[in-house]
Amino acid sequence: MTVRETATLVSVMALATVLICVAGCAAGTASRPDPAAPSARTLDRAAAVLTNDATTLRQSWRLFNAQQVLDQRCMRKLGLRYLITSAGPEPSAGVTTADVLGSGSSPSYGVSLKRGDGSGEPAQDQYVRSLPSAEQDRYVTALNGPADQAAPLILPSGDKGSYATGGCTARTQAHLYGSVRAAFEDVLVPQDVNELLNGYLAHDRRYQAALGRWQRCMVTDGIRAQTPAALIHSLGAKAAPGVSPASLDRDQRAAATADRRCDAKSRLRATLAARREAFLRQQPRTTLSRLEGVWQLRQQALRRAAL
Repeated sequence: MTVRETATLVSVMALATVLICVAGCAAGTASRPDPAAPSARTLDRAAAVLTNDATTLRQSWRLFNAQQVLDQRCMRKLGLRYLITSAGPEPSAGVTTADVLGSGSSPSYGVSLKRGDGSGEPAQDQYVRSLPSAEQDRYVTALNGPADQAAPLILPSGDKGSYATGGCTARTQAHLYGSVRAAFEDVLVPQDVNELLNGYLAHDRRYQAALGRWQRCMVTDGIRAQTPAALIHSLGAKAAPGVSPASLDRDQRAAATADRRCDAKSRLRATLAARREAFLRQQPRTTLSRLEGVWQLRQQALRRAAL
């Protein structure tokens, strides 16, 4: 299985979704932890790459934009057209996420209306699909490399997959991260460990108690949601072309305001942070080292993206 698709929205985040596990997707359990206690710096960096907050949103936005520009330059050198996909407006520094409350005076999740023709498909993908079959194959090979240019990747949970190592996409990733593997680790390792964390939280009494308090509080404001992430996702699903911006803003502001009030009452996000740290302290040193490595390589990529 390789990360080589005809759809060509080629950010690392999009490509990451096609790495399919063959060893039992995140239901797997990390191996027994090492006895030595991890350093505070290692724990902080590991937690940082697992936490979805304004900082990670803004970093992802910058890296996505840089990758799009570099992919376009590479394809143009080959005499091929490449349409840049917009990442939308830059997330606000005070935005609220599922993991962290925002600092803005007017609570917001930063959900904005989707652009486009309403199909949800980027213009770049539409362009590639419009090409004749033979030309389309040549184009995708130039972008993602030959099908036989792939390398294996084993994730902390034990899930296995492979990723493409050729084409313009790989050259872009290597330029930013130092290697193609590092670019995929940046997305897939935190994603994999967060799945393990979700399994841990599903059976953690402290977190479940805080979540129950948050859910009951939200109901008093007429909002039914299983989690903050589910609430934000539901708002994103409403943000389709044709929806009134005023209506979306009103719904978003009401939900975020209720969320802020209920988080204060339930201490949901504070509990999440504490239980995440408890979870990380139980992980093998190899997992913590990979998370810390992701943090370090992401900083490198961000510096190169700014050049």
